[in-house]
Amino acid sequence: MDEEVINTNYWKEIHKDISATLKDLSGIVLLTHNSIEFTDIIDILNMTKPQHFLSVLYISLIRSYDFMRLALDKKPLDSKQIFFIDCVSGFAFSPEENIDDCLYHKPPANLEEMKKIIKYGIEKSNPDIVVIDSLTQFINFSRPTEHEITELYKFLRAIRGGTLNVIQDTFILLYDNKMGMMLNLPKMHTDLILNVEVLKEEPVWRD
Repeated sequence: MDEEVINTNYWKEIHKDISATLKDLSGIVLLTHNSIEFTDIIDILNMTKPQHFLSVLYISLIRSYDFMRLALDKKPLDSKQIFFIDCVSGFAFSPEENIDDCLYHKPPANLEEMKKIIKYGIEKSNPDIVVIDSLTQFINFSRPTEHEITELYKFLRAIRGGTLNVIQDTFILLYDNKMGMMLNLPKMHTDLILNVEVLKEEPVWRD
């Protein structure tokens, strides 16, 4: 019986080449993962363009500033200055309570509002790298709706230099793939799709 080819998947295991991949990272990068910790994200940022002192704008929709600052106290960034927009605690703090390396903002309801937050953060911090954690709030790549795909493509075109009109050349978009197999990734609208799987197991206790 004839079978129809639905999709062809290509995988490249880079493990030992990850440092080479990240040291010259640029463009729009979709980083999918299986619920990595913030400390793992710090490792990735430390490997990203390590030869330069860079500034990072980190827009968080899932982790609070206090949580991330505590993690950075234990595992600092080596050669980067990081500025946060905390959209988790946005309802708890007013804009007047912003501190030197963090702005509080209400969480965006859609990608159109996210574009405004990005532009606002860029005007405040002038970063080299923008990280959005995470796209999972706006789209499910295992079963995206037509509206979600349309809005995502508009968003990606905007941050590439379209209507958003920004000069930053590196955007890292995090996506938690725990919702299922990803079948509709925006391959034509991103420069790199990197999947990070963190394998964890229960410790083996010995007598």
